[in-house]
Amino acid sequence: MKVKQFVFNPFGVNAYVLSNDTGDSILIDPSASNERERSVLAAYIKDAGLKVCRVLNTHLHLDHVLGNAFVERTFGVKAEAHEADTFLLDLQTEQGNMFGLPFDDPAPALGGCLVDGDIVEVPGIKLRVIHVPGHSPGGLAFYCENTGDKSSEEDAPALFSGDILFAGSMGRSDLFGGDGRALVSGIKSKILTLPGNTVVLPGHGPFTTVADEKMWF
Repeated sequence: MKVKQFVFNPFGVNAYVLSNDTGDSILIDPSASNERERSVLAAYIKDAGLKVCRVLNTHLHLDHVLGNAFVERTFGVKAEAHEADTFLLDLQTEQGNMFGLPFDDPAPALGGCLVDGDIVEVPGIKLRVIHVPGHSPGGLAFYCENTGDKSSEEDAPALFSGDILFAGSMGRSDLFGGDGRALVSGIKSKILTLPGNTVVLPGHGPFTTVADEKMWF
């Protein structure tokens, strides 16, 4: 599995393109917010000869869905997320006003909903869906047990954690539908129980590992 990271929009969202050797790809939070960012994302997909097979949102706060409409128009693939977050799609204008974030391309309705334990898969890439509410009611992480990275001595698992867990911190819980106790509980029971060498690729900021984050909980 190859992972390409982009940092998009004024909130610095980490957008990820996962691809296999034959060009099948999964996009996670493709949150491009303007023409330059959209062009960069589209150019990478075109130049790498990728086919977009699935589009996943870790959650539906505005900064993470800014690219959904563009991706759907361009590649014909609708985003998937947890049903508990769908109310946030009706609050995009309110969220934009709250953070002073202008946007001209609202995210459309989801193409499907994911639940805890679901498997999202293309050949060579298998992601297990982990539901951890608290930052938002439908917060999701995507766990890849075997990344197939033969360039390293250890084929470390990977976790795309969205805004659930960051390097040295966790997501805020004071936004729409947030719950701090549920967030901490879910991190302890569902994230920190993963192998310590799991590389955590968060929705914002630098990468970390499960082992490094255990000290904070």
